[in-house]
Amino acid sequence: MKKFLSKFNDMNRALILGAIIAVIIALIMLIPLFVANQPGWLIGVGIGSIIELVNIVLLYQGSKTVLKTFKPMMFLINYFFRMILFMAGFVLTAMLGFGLTGVMEPIAQFKYSLWGVLIAYTPTQFIIILAMIMNNKTPITITEKKEEKSND
Repeated sequence: MKKFLSKFNDMNRALILGAIIAVIIALIMLIPLFVANQPGWLIGVGIGSIIELVNIVLLYQGSKTVLKTFKPMMFLINYFFRMILFMAGFVLTAMLGFGLTGVMEPIAQFKYSLWGVLIAYTPTQFIIILAMIMNNKTPITITEKKEEKSND
């Protein structure tokens, strides 16, 4: 698998890992669907996984833009957009799962979708760190690791 992933750049590698993890989590969330007839977990994981993949793209594109233009404001704009997307996932599933008093009734299929979104958001940073480690980059400095040679 490492040899297969080494063909891709950092962003594509993180997206592939994110998609693989999203599919694994979705398969696990089939258990509550078939055992307890609770589709909300799977719906939440679907919404959260899509937002997670968009956030990975925004993270890499924001970093790339800053490195090319030397304008850190672009990274901040991408960062705030990522945070807005995270919050939108929570608000959307909460509104659909719990309803709004006087505006809309809760949708029964979205009952546990808020927890599904939280489960889908969790592995994002681990995916990014793993993708950088596989490319011999450190997650903090995003630079190539230099091996120290001793002068004996």
